[in-house]
Amino acid sequence: MAEVREEVLNVALADLLARRGLMTIPEQIVKSTSGGRRLPDITVGDISGIRITIEGRFDGGKTVRAGLSKDAKARVEEGVSPLCLAVLYPSSLRATGGYAALRRSLEKASFSVRAFSETQDGEWMDAGVDGIAEILRASYELLVSEDVVWTAVEDLRTSIDFASGLICSSPAAPVRLRRLLGIPEERRAAAESDEPEDE
Repeated sequence: MAEVREEVLNVALADLLARRGLMTIPEQIVKSTSGGRRLPDITVGDISGIRITIEGRFDGGKTVRAGLSKDAKARVEEGVSPLCLAVLYPSSLRATGGYAALRRSLEKASFSVRAFSETQDGEWMDAGVDGIAEILRASYELLVSEDVVWTAVEDLRTSIDFASGLICSSPAAPVRLRRLLGIPEERRAAAESDEPEDE
């Protein structure tokens, strides 16, 4: 019996979550806000407009748990998603024969799960596939209750104000903006010629 790779478990978990009404995209590459490309194990999309990622590893003790926690937290810090679930697969799933048998084993399995968001790191808890689905469905309420959306809006407003201040303080900005907006220089010259002359 061949050893099951984590990637196969990730795809099977994505399939089971999709059957529970969640749109999942296994192993999708997502650009982070800090630049570069990141490869989360599963991206769960469009849950009330919130992108959520899942990072999965075989349970291998404290070192694996710490590494998984670090990777899941990094997904949030890099802007890949506002919420990331860390999932530890039981080592008994390593030797499951065939995809259908693997899905049946996943349905019965219990996982260690931890949710990371922009404002808090959750605690490790045990959950089956239905429990993971419930955590994902509740994620929207979690994010709203943490004021993550409000914080993002405030960050955006601050950035826009800062950029506007920089633009206004540059003497070359009016000419460059006029060119970018396609406003011909003749209009400006004509407007200046219409001004009354001093007597």
